[in-house]
Amino acid sequence: MTKKWVPHAGKLTLLAACAMLAACGGGGEGANAGGRQQFITFKYPGGGELEQVKTLSATTTSGLAVSFKSSTPDFCTVSGDQLTLVKAGECRVIASQAGGKTDDGVQWAAADDADQLFTVLKHPQLPIVPLAVMVRASSANVELSATTSAGIAATYTSTTPTVCTVSGKTLTASGAGLCMLGVTAPANDHYAALEGGVAAIAVGPIPPMVVQRQNKTQTIALAAVDASGSALTYSSTAPAVCSVSGTSLQLTADGLCTLSMSGANGASETLTVNVGPRFFASGFNATTSRTAELGGIDSNGGFPDASWCGAVTPSYCNLSVTPFSATFSFDIKPSNNPNWKGDFGWSYYTFEIGAPMKQNGSTFEALPFDVKTEESLFVTLNMNQTLFDGKGGVFVRVKTNHLLKKSDGSDCYVTVSTHVLPTSAAPAGYVLPFKDFAVTDKCESADLPQTEGWMFDWGVSAESKAAALKEIRTYGIRALQFAPNGLNTTRPTPNADGSVPTDPKDAAYTLSTGITVFGPITVQ
Repeated sequence: MTKKWVPHAGKLTLLAACAMLAACGGGGEGANAGGRQQFITFKYPGGGELEQVKTLSATTTSGLAVSFKSSTPDFCTVSGDQLTLVKAGECRVIASQAGGKTDDGVQWAAADDADQLFTVLKHPQLPIVPLAVMVRASSANVELSATTSAGIAATYTSTTPTVCTVSGKTLTASGAGLCMLGVTAPANDHYAALEGGVAAIAVGPIPPMVVQRQNKTQTIALAAVDASGSALTYSSTAPAVCSVSGTSLQLTADGLCTLSMSGANGASETLTVNVGPRFFASGFNATTSRTAELGGIDSNGGFPDASWCGAVTPSYCNLSVTPFSATFSFDIKPSNNPNWKGDFGWSYYTFEIGAPMKQNGSTFEALPFDVKTEESLFVTLNMNQTLFDGKGGVFVRVKTNHLLKKSDGSDCYVTVSTHVLPTSAAPAGYVLPFKDFAVTDKCESADLPQTEGWMFDWGVSAESKAAALKEIRTYGIRALQFAPNGLNTTRPTPNADGSVPTDPKDAAYTLSTGITVFGPITVQ
């Protein structure tokens, strides 16, 4: 409202101004016996689902309390400032202030009502399916739930018939991979229809190695028989985390689930599932050559008088990154180096995967991965066949965030290690207890014990293990490193036809050392 003064009509102007002042809530009770004008600000409570209870919030310019009521009591009710959603549809809530006097003696007129209108939604319904199906025979049958989470009849169809088929409520899993099911269900008064619902079920010979429980019990259907038809039985050795009923595995808490599997033919096996772990690396980015959490991936290697990464002589240091894995292959071709004399007196190989980082523009800030209570590291890795044939194993190292200066002034991070002895070159998951790591680089610290790598074959001192665990707990993980016990210096890679080159001057003669690390990498 614009106030306009008329100089030559003093008395009339003064009366008009007074009237204006009262109308705007600025002049006491005079021309407006109700008091000053006030306004309500009503915070939007947001939409919601049936049976939800929301707390209403509104304020006035006077500071006087606001009352609430529902103008649609069939859909929502109000008690005090508590709003209850009772039926799907439109809910309208009205905020009122009847006017009154504040503590400073100012009288306020009743405020205009304010309202909020929103939709009350039905509950969603979800499929009830196992997280995974374990198959050891040519196929396995699993009975699916007849209803959704709402108790409404469910209908299933398979969109991946090479992995699984469905007839009624019977799922037949016949091939390793991801079984994709379409799931539908009609609506009722309380639940919305399930249309276009999709359920993904992992099918394979072992249970998933990593499972996010999502604050509910997850189910895995275990194999009833092996490939020879021999019956399989199971028992949980971690009852606080998981339980077994027949061939159904129930994951009930976060932690490491371990299962003992026995066959009627006398065979036995231990299975593990990491439930609700923290991700050190959930996967990899092939474009940036980083982990999905922005951790760096670095590699280096070398043989004297043969080749090394970055040398003028071709070094064949190959780092390959996919969304699921990272591989460092150090391939030596002696024929490409005229100075090579077959001297392998020493060599080195470094394959490092860094902890999660925070990106600030074009720079990355290290975020050391704290391990205050977790007990183990879970990694999946493999090695190339010629490296495995050497039977030396792989060191998995934790570079802690404990930074020290060496006598030559260089930076050094205290590093602890454990020794993994794979039983094949194929990918396998390993649960590595932190209590089994030992200090392998103390950075010249007089306060730390140290274990030489070759001593892992003979046993590691309790003192070194205790110191390693303390370093992990105190300083966290800066990076993980993977290195073979000894590089492949004698076993050339076979040709495509299976023949093996024997002359180092042959262009096909290649000494390959390669390790692949698969995601995810977790602690639990």
